[in-house]
Amino acid sequence: MRKSAYAHAFILDPGRYRVDVFVRDIQSGAAGTKHVGFLVPNFPSDRLSASSIVLAAKLENMEAGAAVGPFVIGKTKVIPNLTATYRRGQPVGVYLQVYNAVTDQTTLRPAADAEYVLLKNGKELSKQVEDWREINDAGQRLTLTRLIDSRSLGPGEYQIQVRIRDQVSGQTIAPAANFTIVP
Repeated sequence: MRKSAYAHAFILDPGRYRVDVFVRDIQSGAAGTKHVGFLVPNFPSDRLSASSIVLAAKLENMEAGAAVGPFVIGKTKVIPNLTATYRRGQPVGVYLQVYNAVTDQTTLRPAADAEYVLLKNGKELSKQVEDWREINDAGQRLTLTRLIDSRSLGPGEYQIQVRIRDQVSGQTIAPAANFTIVP
């Protein structure tokens, strides 16, 4: 059985939407339809906010000037892992965007701390710190990407939590996503 992936980006205003996907096997003629509803959130400009965490099978930094293509968000190619299941030793990709971090007037850049916290059964296993000075996004949007090493993780359910603190406003958020490690 072969797998295929397709991506098409849309810029949508906040609100409720529905996507209807029609798929047909060109050899057998078998077809199916999938209806998926989703909500595009409204991010108030005065509050620190974040996108959902995208668990990725692959994160690739695109060279400056590289052609925009499927799965490319800004300067990063993000191949999502829709099952959120990883084999032990396979890196767990984490991608998210942070919005409305307040600009530090001394550096004229958003100043935010971010920690990637790995949890199992609510217990903290490890923590990795992101240096906000290394985040090179324009405006008040910060893109966070990280590959989490899974070689030391046993089979089971895990959670990755990204704790973000705006150094200027003092606001904090902690989006999270669950994933599974299999042998």
